[in-house]
Amino acid sequence: MILFSHPLVSSKTPKISDFSASNSSQNDEFVLVKNKLQAVISNARGVKFIVCNNLSLAKELQSVADDYLFDSKITLIVKSDEELSSAIDARIDAVICENFRIP
Repeated sequence: MILFSHPLVSSKTPKISDFSASNSSQNDEFVLVKNKLQAVISNARGVKFIVCNNLSLAKELQSVADDYLFDSKITLIVKSDEELSSAIDARIDAVICENFRIP
């Protein structure tokens, strides 16, 4: 698993862009998607990290990514150790720790 913005891991803070069907920059590294269609399109555009903000969608996207061998990594925004543990159990590629505190 790739960790971003975790207080115990040195990493960059990602700049997340919203998915846009009409206006896509080829330089977008992190794109927030709302469904699997946006994820498939983002992967085809060469986005490195497809971001979502709930575990249910992350699981669905991870399954699609695994089946279709996406080059993109499925990335979940998490806010706690519990959410991070759930992402680990679900085998999500990456997480972004938002407002994360060490217990």
